[in-house]
Amino acid sequence: MESFYASCEKADHPDIRNKPVIVAGDPKKRSGIILAACPLAKKYGIATAEPLWQALQKCPQAVIMRPRMQRYIDVSIQITKIFEQFTDLVEPFSIDEQFLDVTGSQKIFGRPRAMAKTIQAAIMRETGVFARVGIGPNKVLAKMACDNFGKKNADGIFELTHENIGKYLWPLSIEKMFGVGHRMARNLLGMGIRKIGHLAHFPLEPLRQRWGINGELLWLTARGIDHRPSPLRRMTGKKRLDII
Repeated sequence: MESFYASCEKADHPDIRNKPVIVAGDPKKRSGIILAACPLAKKYGIATAEPLWQALQKCPQAVIMRPRMQRYIDVSIQITKIFEQFTDLVEPFSIDEQFLDVTGSQKIFGRPRAMAKTIQAAIMRETGVFARVGIGPNKVLAKMACDNFGKKNADGIFELTHENIGKYLWPLSIEKMFGVGHRMARNLLGMGIRKIGHLAHFPLEPLRQRWGINGELLWLTARGIDHRPSPLRRMTGKKRLDII
């Protein structure tokens, strides 16, 4: 979900829809950090996790909203129910992000891109929140498609496949890869691994020797390989239904 907390506030308060909105701590105390900033606020350079006072220096006219976590949870649950109208293979990843396996739904709802547009429209209609969509044959490619490319497209949709990762994913800096934090990025840069493609073509054994299974996982992720199962069907009594 795009700027989820801020989007929820804009949906509930139409009068601030066209204003730069940030969700943060008490505006009277100018304390706390930015939990969310709408795209308009981000144009002023406001970033998530920066201090509120610093954000207000960049954009004094920003509308500050106190966080309403229960409201955001309620909207998240509402969005999950929308997803379940398209597939029962839904796996929450965070309050504003979920994985969907739509392999078995295409005969009903069409190809993934067409389905993504239908789901986006349903979420916007029912919650007022804009959803970005990453499409891929597995979780890591779908995740990186959403994070790195969905936000750059006007329709918020992008698909990464094993056929196009060389063109789109591998030229990205190593910090853009799912699973690579600041510390790991520094370690990889010290090994001469500056881009995701460098890691994809790096010998596996040195990575495995240095970080064990995590080194192998990073190498697989760079290659767009993810052996984790897709979201499982919900439990029915004590018997788990098979995945389609």
